[in-house]
Amino acid sequence: MTSYEFLEGRIAMRKVLTAVLFLYVLSVATASFAQPKKVFLTNGNKRPENSIFAPGISVGKTVYVAGKGDYKPDEDMEGKVRNCLNEVRKVLKRADLDYENIVKCWCYLEDPTLYPEFNRVYSEFFKGDPPARTTLGVPEVPGDSEIEITVIATSDKSKKRIGDPIDGFPFSHGIQADGTLYISGKGDQLPGGGHPETFEEQVRQAMKNVGVVLEEAGLSYENVVFSSVYVDNYDNQGIVNKVYSEFFEYGNEPARSTVFVDWIPGGSHVEITCIAATDLSKREVVRPKSMSYGPTGAAMTASPAVWNGDTLYTSGIAGEVAWEGITTVDLTAQATQMSENVIDVLGAAGLDLSNIVSGCVYLRNINDYAAFNEVYRPYFSQGPGVRTCLMPNSGYEKNDVRCRSSFIAARTK
Repeated sequence: MTSYEFLEGRIAMRKVLTAVLFLYVLSVATASFAQPKKVFLTNGNKRPENSIFAPGISVGKTVYVAGKGDYKPDEDMEGKVRNCLNEVRKVLKRADLDYENIVKCWCYLEDPTLYPEFNRVYSEFFKGDPPARTTLGVPEVPGDSEIEITVIATSDKSKKRIGDPIDGFPFSHGIQADGTLYISGKGDQLPGGGHPETFEEQVRQAMKNVGVVLEEAGLSYENVVFSSVYVDNYDNQGIVNKVYSEFFEYGNEPARSTVFVDWIPGGSHVEITCIAATDLSKREVVRPKSMSYGPTGAAMTASPAVWNGDTLYTSGIAGEVAWEGITTVDLTAQATQMSENVIDVLGAAGLDLSNIVSGCVYLRNINDYAAFNEVYRPYFSQGPGVRTCLMPNSGYEKNDVRCRSSFIAARTK
């Protein structure tokens, strides 16, 4: 080989390497450009400083609104519902959205006997295609409020309803928008009315009712990225896990939050609500090395977190120590460990606390609210995301968990 041929080869190789490097940089830049922007729905869209949560967050076409109370201790249910939803609307308006843009509502009532009245007033705000909805009876929401509502909304104009609403119940079975299907809470009602006789069959029926909505949207259980499982009896959690696991591939389950509540609508003892990815190729499980898997592990019926495109859903996370479980009943220690566990899960997905866009916090005792926030603040003010916080049941859990949370995070610019 002559010196000229050698030089010519080096030049050619350099061109190849330059082209490869250019394509890599271009791919990174393109991916970064394609990621949505996180916008705070505040005055001037400024990031709330040292705040435990933001009133609203916009990420791409999706808007998350923090839990809104009624803030009207002397009002009747009609006044409370109207004020609560008006508070939601104030945040939506900052993103140029309104009630018709809402895709999913979570509604928490301290007095379930007022459920019919709640529905009557709520229905006035949603005409046409109402959002998917989950409604539950809980003993305490923060402050003097007696109801709390949190929502997810979208600017996606291709948003569509899945299934026809049932007369007298102002919510859709599912709403599909921007690559995501939001499913209403599904109890154990049989198609012809009534409920299965055994709790095992009730859980199975609730999952089948979820499956009906998935199928109508052209999806399957495989598409589910996040499930909230609500149960009104702590002793039934083993049955829930057994039946629930029948519907998902071992090791590829959705993220999941199990919440014990005081009341579930319609005479059900279990209710399941899901979020699903419409494009299965964008669904990916995240599992930190510190979290074992299997019958003796920390994630027997749930994946720690699951991606849907640029959106990450985490399972319910408590203040458990890896391999040891709950080691102390001290609230500060549990809240600190819970926060560190969230960091662990997010880190496995290449994210950190600043990527959180929404969270739901469940406290064993609402009287822990202020003390919990003191621990929560230095961690989660790094986002912050929106937040809903409440006491889900009247204290019948037979464990030492004092705080638990689940989050939605996003890859953003």
